[in-house]
Amino acid sequence: MAAVKRKLLLAFLVVWSLSLSAQNPPDTAGIWFRNCQSFGKRFLYSQTVLWPSAFAGHAYVLITEDHTIKEVFNWNQYVPTFTMPPVWDDDHWSWNYEAHAYMGSLSYLAYRNRDAHWLEAAAGTALNSLIYEYVIAGGTQRPSYQDMILTPTLGSLLGEGLYQLKKRVFLRDKRLNTLEKILVTITDPFEVFYFGFDYNKLARHHSR
Repeated sequence: MAAVKRKLLLAFLVVWSLSLSAQNPPDTAGIWFRNCQSFGKRFLYSQTVLWPSAFAGHAYVLITEDHTIKEVFNWNQYVPTFTMPPVWDDDHWSWNYEAHAYMGSLSYLAYRNRDAHWLEAAAGTALNSLIYEYVIAGGTQRPSYQDMILTPTLGSLLGEGLYQLKKRVFLRDKRLNTLEKILVTITDPFEVFYFGFDYNKLARHHSR
């Protein structure tokens, strides 16, 4: 147990040092959470992405599967959630490999867009996955091994790919055409909202 604690402490110190070494100028262009120049502030900002996106996903499931929240949520479910080990779920592959990858990319981009190192963004995505499984969805079912593995892994890969692609597009042209605006809104909606749907300001910021 002591060795595990030392490894966790070392991992935290590495991520923290990376967050302190960011050389990018402060972000002052957004409508909120300006100057997110520390891991703590970026973590708080990521929660404004995680919770709305999670609730939107749950609302979609309730509507499409014709359930009520009382049918799927139970406060007593938190007891086995926190006292029993996770399970291997039997969700459809599209839910595990597509939906969770997309949700993970939103968490990853929440860190990366605020100038986090990719390692910090990946660690933050893993942390947010745990928060989702144990806190947000903990009242509906026990945490899923697949979700806690696939969400941060695929989400980080997808998120970094989108981040680098976005950088290339914005370096080429700081004014987006209609198709580019649609694609950015679909792949990174919270960043579009962060800049108040001002795509020109968003493009200028990410072309730095």
